[in-house]
Amino acid sequence: MRIEMLKLYECGYCTHPEKIVNPKRPLKKIKFPAIVALLKHPTKGYILFDTGYSKRFIEETKSFPYSIYAKLTPVSFTESKSIKNQLMKEGINPTDIRYIILSHFHGDHTAGLSDFPSATILTFKKAYDHVKQFNKIKALTKGCLVDLLPKDLHDRMDFIDESPEISLNDQLQPFEEGYDVFQDGSLIAVDLTGHAIGQLGLFVFLKSGKQLLLCADAVWQSEAYEELIFPHKITSILIEDVPFYKENIIKLHQLSKNVPKIDILPTHCQKTWNLVKEGFKYE
Repeated sequence: MRIEMLKLYECGYCTHPEKIVNPKRPLKKIKFPAIVALLKHPTKGYILFDTGYSKRFIEETKSFPYSIYAKLTPVSFTESKSIKNQLMKEGINPTDIRYIILSHFHGDHTAGLSDFPSATILTFKKAYDHVKQFNKIKALTKGCLVDLLPKDLHDRMDFIDESPEISLNDQLQPFEEGYDVFQDGSLIAVDLTGHAIGQLGLFVFLKSGKQLLLCADAVWQSEAYEELIFPHKITSILIEDVPFYKENIIKLHQLSKNVPKIDILPTHCQKTWNLVKEGFKYE
């Protein structure tokens, strides 16, 4: 089985000095979009990959302690940019979203979860177990705003990494193992721990034969894996596991060489954002 369609949406952006993600660049601030993907599965229906920023994110970060997050990463967001409202403009209601595949628990990925109360949330147990051990302040230091999480989160989650791991074919090397999300070959989740513990990436196989990798925050910019550029040392305070983070950059580089036709889509990359601006849709 294959995915019928994938479309990308920009749901707000934050700003950071460019030098942090690429030591060769100047200190000028650039925009890092929060990109969300909508997928249509032939039998499972509409699926979101992450949820971007939301009105709740803006409200929660007005006061301490979450105001620290907003000061460190200033966010530009309007309600029209919420993934909920963008989808409704296209005739897709919140109840039409049957699944949300959550790459990791950082606030710019979880803020819209409560806008889709009937969706099952698929993620890695490894990621959830890591986050749930922390109190509000400690979680914040990990980039997680726990008050953004739905009250019924635990009841709505299914854990992808509780199913048996499968061996991947040579076309996805150097990725050797992953999880068949729906047991039908349409979506394969892989562990991209580094930026966050238990962060997942998602291989997407389209009916057209096109293959994509939604790699979340494994890199902030595509040039990192294209040119093997590692971020500034200061990012070690933001990255959960620096050795794994660097290993993922190398893996993505190797994948891009092994499978030149695959589109690798980082969540916060300008190239991914350009696809949104062009209104591009994968089918």
